[in-house]
Amino acid sequence: MASFRDFDFAIADVSDVSDVLPLIVWVLFAKKQGPYLIHGVFFCAFFLINACTLITAEFDYNNLPAYHLLALLQIMAVYIFYCQLANQRINKLGMIILLSFHIANAIFYQSIWTFNSLTWTVDMIIMIVIGLLYFLKLYNNESNYMPLQKRPDFIIMSGWLLYASGSLFTYLMASKILSGYAEGFFKNAWFFQSASNILKDIIISYGFWLTTKI
Repeated sequence: MASFRDFDFAIADVSDVSDVLPLIVWVLFAKKQGPYLIHGVFFCAFFLINACTLITAEFDYNNLPAYHLLALLQIMAVYIFYCQLANQRINKLGMIILLSFHIANAIFYQSIWTFNSLTWTVDMIIMIVIGLLYFLKLYNNESNYMPLQKRPDFIIMSGWLLYASGSLFTYLMASKILSGYAEGFFKNAWFFQSASNILKDIIISYGFWLTTKI
């Protein structure tokens, strides 16, 4: 009988390749303009990085530098998406702050050859804040009466918010979860990140498809 550990590993395998779903939907259906253009480009990068980690893992190479890059690109994707939606321009100061934080963590605290749990944790908190700020902006915007379920921006941001909320616990406790043998519920708590990542990709895929309706 399959154990929770086996189930956790199976979900993790699906999560590693789930970025291909929104990428395919974006390439085939999404409008390549405005915030959706650059967001789709980010998913191209996510897919390539995840593919690289899978290949290097098969050859037992240390691929942790890729996770430093992936963390930076993910938070940049959400931040730039929010800036384009909320202000129609990208705040470069915010990008510099995010980049500096990731570089400083890699140099002074968690090197590129170790898992960057600090940056992932902070990034998830920032994503949650960004998502809530955007929802507040939608709530205060009385000039747009389009139902939320038909708004691709709302759907895509909801996907990121769900992902950040589901992953925060895992990244916060990453050092303990990843230490030792993956046995029992707590040591297999990576399931929360994997499941939320899969749901995020499904929801964002739907958001990309909705761009054809506006």
